[in-house]
Amino acid sequence: MDLEKLIDSFQTSGGPTHREELSEEKIVFIHDCFFRKRGDIFNFRDEEFSILNTLFPKTKLPEGSYQFVAAVKDFNITEGDLSTEDFHEHRQFLHEDIVSIDPTIIIPLGNLAFRMLTKKSGIGTKRGKEFVLTLEDKDYLVAPTLHPFSLYAEPKLRPLFIQDLDNIYDKFILNKNSFDDSPYELVNGDLKRFDVLFDGVMDSDVVSFDLETEGLDFKKDKILTFGISTGEKEAFVFPVHHKESEFTPKELEHIKSRCSELLASNKVVKVAHNIKFDLKFLMGWGLTDFNNVRDTQIMHSLVDENKPHGLMDLVKEYFPRELEMF
Repeated sequence: MDLEKLIDSFQTSGGPTHREELSEEKIVFIHDCFFRKRGDIFNFRDEEFSILNTLFPKTKLPEGSYQFVAAVKDFNITEGDLSTEDFHEHRQFLHEDIVSIDPTIIIPLGNLAFRMLTKKSGIGTKRGKEFVLTLEDKDYLVAPTLHPFSLYAEPKLRPLFIQDLDNIYDKFILNKNSFDDSPYELVNGDLKRFDVLFDGVMDSDVVSFDLETEGLDFKKDKILTFGISTGEKEAFVFPVHHKESEFTPKELEHIKSRCSELLASNKVVKVAHNIKFDLKFLMGWGLTDFNNVRDTQIMHSLVDENKPHGLMDLVKEYFPRELEMF
């Protein structure tokens, strides 16, 4: 079978049955390779086909909005089977496919597809993020997600796959998740303004806070900035030990006193993510009294213990306004 017939074959077999004739929305999924079984050619192994056929109808993707393209124009290939020269050769074929199709969004399924398309690797940390691939002076948007076999083998990953596809569809097809600037105020050197804002904090029922630090070692690294939010699009940031801080040592002592007042308050609920990290740095700053604090990492583990509880994972789930761009 020549390549042209092979391409015709995989476009009519081996994909989830949810797919029908393509619509104007050009969503391209990149899968690993082809599989020959029972005299036919398929895009996926049986178990991969089965799980995708189960999950696709649960996403927002409409029928006929996507198609599949092989990263490797060969049969039964794994990433370990390919040499550097193989990657170069098949990447050229894959890029030609992309230019010919001219998709709205490209979704690599797993590391081999992602690496073949972009030369990047590490699907575990890059899934759900946004990349740009430039081919023939045109930029194509790429958002990788998990490999079908990982979805088959590990059921707890399946909600992440659905979430990734829904976020991608909302942003790139419906333009719903375009970034909405969340303004914050930088307070640097203006102690009166700091006190005005902090008085509002102390009058709030619930506030969230976050620290930026020099590093991860609380024994030697210091707090650079302290950020507080009192409501939607209501936030301010002030320097602590940042080199560009304009606060005097005496003013910084006043700021520390007010932060201590907040953290010790039984009235105001303080919310942070992975708060044990922040508390260690705050203790290193000299604060010791912490009351009425909440941790979204712990909260999320109680909501669904099977999902990842990292901050970026929660942002993708609850506030998918934008994908991280790299």
